Amino acid sequence: MIACEISRYHYSLEDSSPLASSPLQQQNEEGDADEGFASSSSVEEDQIYEVIRRKRSSHQIPANNSNHSSNNTVLMDPIEKSRKLLHEKIKMAPLESILWIISFVWVFYQLFRTGAFDNQVIAGWMASILLGILWVRFSSKQKSKNEDSATSSDEQLDVHDAHQQQGKKSDGDVFQRSSSSSLPTTTAKRVNEFPESINRIFGASKTSFRANADDGLLCGVLLLPMVAATKLVDATSKNADRFQIAYLQVRMELVLFMSVILLLLVLTNDYSHPVKRVIRKRGLFVSSICVSALCTTLLTRFTPLAPMLTETPITMTVLSVTMFQWFLYICVVTLKKCFTLGEMCVISQAAAVVVYGASEYICSAYYPDTTPIYLHYSDISTNMVLIHALVVGMIFIGVVTYPLLRYSRRLAQRPYWRSLPSHNQSIFQNKKMLVAIAFYILTATIVLFVIAPICKSVTGENPFMWTLDFLYMSPSRMFLCLYWSLTVITTVVIWVLVLDFVPQSPNNGDLYSNNAEGKALTSALNKKRKLFHALAVIMFVPGVLFEKSFLQLAFGVALSGFIYLEYLRYFAVWPWGKSLHVFLTEFIDNRDLGPVILSHIYLLLGCASPVWLGSSNVLASLSGVLSLGFGDAAASIIGKRFGRYRWPGTKKTVEGTAAFIIAVFFSSWLIVYSSALIGIDGASRYVASAGRVLGHTM
Repeated sequence: MIACEISRYHYSLEDSSPLASSPLQQQNEEGDADEGFASSSSVEEDQIYEVIRRKRSSHQIPANNSNHSSNNTVLMDPIEKSRKLLHEKIKMAPLESILWIISFVWVFYQLFRTGAFDNQVIAGWMASILLGILWVRFSSKQKSKNEDSATSSDEQLDVHDAHQQQGKKSDGDVFQRSSSSSLPTTTAKRVNEFPESINRIFGASKTSFRANADDGLLCGVLLLPMVAATKLVDATSKNADRFQIAYLQVRMELVLFMSVILLLLVLTNDYSHPVKRVIRKRGLFVSSICVSALCTTLLTRFTPLAPMLTETPITMTVLSVTMFQWFLYICVVTLKKCFTLGEMCVISQAAAVVVYGASEYICSAYYPDTTPIYLHYSDISTNMVLIHALVVGMIFIGVVTYPLLRYSRRLAQRPYWRSLPSHNQSIFQNKKMLVAIAFYILTATIVLFVIAPICKSVTGENPFMWTLDFLYMSPSRMFLCLYWSLTVITTVVIWVLVLDFVPQSPNNGDLYSNNAEGKALTSALNKKRKLFHALAVIMFVPGVLFEKSFLQLAFGVALSGFIYLEYLRYFAVWPWGKSLHVFLTEFIDNRDLGPVILSHIYLLLGCASPVWLGSSNVLASLSGVLSLGFGDAAASIIGKRFGRYRWPGTKKTVEGTAAFIIAVFFSSWLIVYSSALIGIDGASRYVASAGRVLGHTM
């Protein structure tokens, strides 16, 4: 599986290598000509081929085992297998859907109980979201029934023709050719595909979304509104001032509004199929922005659902909602197969909220007369300004430098050793170097003459000097940087001496030697991935306990750095693009199906998001690190080795879930109480508050 999906990052190898003849690769090249990393012109092609060969060998083990056992067993009819896959639509398990809905209702019920907000407004938003979800579900069911009835007759004809072809062949020949010549073209093509979700936006095809997963619509629509409502409940319980509550309420109204817009986009997509594909995709995107601006005006000026957004400049709200649409569109059109619909919504909402925060800071610096009232009476944190500048600035760098990046990618895709004479190859290589140098210079120019002056206008401080002062003014921050450096060096040593060695079996085609190599590769990959989970725990737990504000800034620097490195990798920017790609492909799995490798970014975001939310509860800030570092690792190990019983409608095991809960509980108990014993302030307050709550209950 991993090797097949690596071929989606096709390398434009036009020779007779095995990768060039992969049917999956040919299919992707026809549909997405500009996806994946293409650097066949590099002299390190043998390194890439070795990575893919090792991944592919582990993927071929199940196929070889099935061939080996086929001599004594009856094979399943390939037509029946294709029919199963043809109708299989991955949906969220009913139990999971119920949990999402109950959690959403419970969180907003807690907000309702605070009495600090207009209950009619809360009820109006809840009704809008839940009715929209029900409408989408009903529309999806009707659409699924129509698709099944439309394809049933064609499928029966395909099955009849395929069985006639199989009758003319011997049994052995049928087995050898069942996946290619025996199946009709349409059916065989579907066999190579993963099951896909139903709900889509912008008229995009199913292949624009990450396959082998449900659409995640409930997660995308409900997650960030639940987080915003929880922050409001927490602020109200701590008697925060009304300006802080207004700051949080604006964000809750914004994410609720964007969730409603996503539901409208899904419903609009369902009714736009008769329209031509190009018009549907581009036209629906443009019209959705216009409709969003109109809806923003109606919401903030003519309805009582957004009392705080009404008091803010309408241009800020329209800008944020428009950016939400643009991020969704980029995920659908450019970053194909990278996200499910729910993941797109969560990422786009988070990015739009960050853009809204950046617009607040810019408005307060350059247009003080139109600044929202809650910003006039609240302190602007230099730390948060720099975090917004890092993330938004890196996105801005990608937009401005896109022509150079695209040209660099085209140069890397060109197999110049066959298309150019030998004496011109150096000229071609010089072009790649010049494009890369221009990209680096333009990046430095944007940072020094655009981002830094804006930060100075907002905070009144030079961002570079402030960062150095912030680092050197505290010995604990210096010690934390030294600790992180030693941890990274130790990890590199462990990597080189222990984990980077994978025993190679002789390439003699023997089933058992291939099986042993596949197990060794799988074990090595799991160890490498778990190493990074352990590294996250070792590095980030001390930061949360001792220097949370510094860790927030460090997370912002790391995220912007990861985005920049992904620019270098995907667009093959000289000289590090190839090395980054070879390194990161060692960790991809079936979730990295698109052009962007996201595993390391997801790990960072999972650890950083609770810290960025800024809760005074130390356990809440540690939740991401504990869940990914301890819970995810325990669930993976226990679930794979001892898992017997699965949750209904999912691949998750009960044993793995129990291991996750136990690991997170005991790790949090150990870290928090041991921190309280050594006198860490945040942990001591948490233990004291927990003791008071326990005393009241008893």
